[in-house]
Amino acid sequence: MTQKIKHFRSSLLALFLLVAMTLLPLQIFADAESEDRLELLTRDAVWYYLDNGEDLGSDWAAHAQADFSEWQQGASPLGFGDDFSETDPTISLATEISYGDDENNKHMTSYFVTELDVPNLDAYAGLEVYIHVDDGAVVYLNGQELFRRGIDEGVEVKYDTGAKFKIKEETFFIPLSELDIQEGTNVLAAEVHQDDGASSDLWFELGLAAVTEDGMILPIDWSKTALPNPDVEVEAVSRVTLSYCGDPATSMGFNWATNQASVGSDLELVALEADQDPASADFSRALQFQGHFQGNFNAPEFLMHKAAATDLESGTTYAFRVGDRDLDLWSGIGSFTTDNQDGKFTFINVADSQAKTEEEAVLSASTFKAAYDAIPDADFLMLNGDIVDTGAKEEQWGWVLDAASETLLNLPFLAVSGNHENDPRSYMDHFNVTPVEGSDTDTGAYFSFDYENTHFIMLNNNENSAEYADFTPRQIAWLEADSKAAAERGVDWQIVVMHKGPYTTSNHATDDDILGENGVRTLVAPIFADLGIDLVLQGHDHIYAVSQPINAVGETVETEMVSLDYNGQEGQYFQSPEGVIYMIPNTAGPKVYYRNPDIEDIEPGFFDKFYRADENHAAQYAGPEDEKRPPRSIIQNFFEVNVEADKITVVVYEIDRNVSDEPTIIDVIGIVK
Repeated sequence: MTQKIKHFRSSLLALFLLVAMTLLPLQIFADAESEDRLELLTRDAVWYYLDNGEDLGSDWAAHAQADFSEWQQGASPLGFGDDFSETDPTISLATEISYGDDENNKHMTSYFVTELDVPNLDAYAGLEVYIHVDDGAVVYLNGQELFRRGIDEGVEVKYDTGAKFKIKEETFFIPLSELDIQEGTNVLAAEVHQDDGASSDLWFELGLAAVTEDGMILPIDWSKTALPNPDVEVEAVSRVTLSYCGDPATSMGFNWATNQASVGSDLELVALEADQDPASADFSRALQFQGHFQGNFNAPEFLMHKAAATDLESGTTYAFRVGDRDLDLWSGIGSFTTDNQDGKFTFINVADSQAKTEEEAVLSASTFKAAYDAIPDADFLMLNGDIVDTGAKEEQWGWVLDAASETLLNLPFLAVSGNHENDPRSYMDHFNVTPVEGSDTDTGAYFSFDYENTHFIMLNNNENSAEYADFTPRQIAWLEADSKAAAERGVDWQIVVMHKGPYTTSNHATDDDILGENGVRTLVAPIFADLGIDLVLQGHDHIYAVSQPINAVGETVETEMVSLDYNGQEGQYFQSPEGVIYMIPNTAGPKVYYRNPDIEDIEPGFFDKFYRADENHAAQYAGPEDEKRPPRSIIQNFFEVNVEADKITVVVYEIDRNVSDEPTIIDVIGIVK
């Protein structure tokens, strides 16, 4: 009996081993087949780097395997100037590299090398590549160029070649058939280039993964889909903005987004009685207008709609909705009031909401709302550029405009394009304005409009030319002709709105495009003075400042200051200034700058040209880790600008989030004739 049991156990064990040996290879094979993604280089990988400003020549990557062993090492992300990723603030800089001894003439190129231990990739279709680089890079595999970002194809790459990869990060696919990759050790090398020697930061982060065809996420060519697209579900109307594309007393422009399921561009308006709630509007008797749409240039899965309401009654409040009548798809109900032409008006002025995350968009939107709550009689909201951080990223537009929808559905929103919106059509896809005929609208728009008897000149700093940094001769010629025509009409005031202004007090005040031979301060500011511009509203420099009146030769003009009461606040007013006053309202968003410590070395007495040139109020909260910039997301500012025939009053508000989310008045500045 015992022998039989032993024999049975032996037979059972043999059977088990046979089954295990049969199934094990199948299981291993199944696991290999199900592994659609194999990480070859993690985004926090260790790299060798050379940051001493040496020019390695154009063929350095071919010799990288032999030359890099004596370089320094550090984990990715590598760079300087930013403590956290500009695209994902949860990712911190891991290795700070050197830019040299002169922050205004930084090393143009830094070099990076690492090795990849690559297994057999026969089961994979190609490489998924992630890169985040600021300003641009050329990447090599085993000495051969793999790809470049921020430097055009065909451009010979040298040490001093400038780069500008606007979207900063990208994920894309390279088929294995196009790769010189081998089983075993491979050398990956990169040269990261600056835009110019004054560039404020550098960031380098790279990841590689082998992927199967099943692991690939193939992009849809949204430009070739049917419209309306039967393969997408109808989704809500989003990103609604109102802006002036005609006479503010009798018209209003609208812009909004839908997905490809909706091709209707319908606008409905209802005139409201005094104190009537817009939500009670009867749209069965609405005025109806039809607009048009086109695909979003940077995110063609969205359609961008424009429509304009015309022949309206001045001084009338209208409820409105936009959408697709055939689908009964509508935005929320908003309202606006046409210019009542009573000789005075109020607007809110902000700058640089520049949100790069949804959380930062909520912060910026809360600034907009706080401003509108504090100034409920405002006629419109004006923003001096940099609405988002990367204009080509449509999700950022969605975050900002939708987070602020409660405000923007009820307040016309005028803005100029900032340097962060200079991606193709990113500005024009989101605003219904009327650019100057024949002007280039790829990087923004320049245009003008009258509100009451004040002429607004909206400039586009994203153009460039040998003659004028940040502008073209065509735009400057238009500026001069447009301003002179306004003066001949007898307007009371002329206000310029621009992003990169000539007189600010922080980082950008010493940029080459501002103070170079063809810079904005050098050539354009004198034009403003010659034209008799009264006030220039600026952005870009993320600090609050007010200049003295400045004349055509860049000198301050001694001006009497008078104290006047404005709604119980004592204001300081420039009495009949014979020069241009420049103002900047810090930021409506998270990012702030210190006052520039180098200006006085470059231009002694520069701060004497300012009536207000204080340190950024966020500096009071700075710690040892905030050496480069004050802490983010604490201080925001906005202006209440009140315009009358003989007086402009600017009430300056500040929100200190460490104290309260409610704004307080910190200054009242004005101009009186």
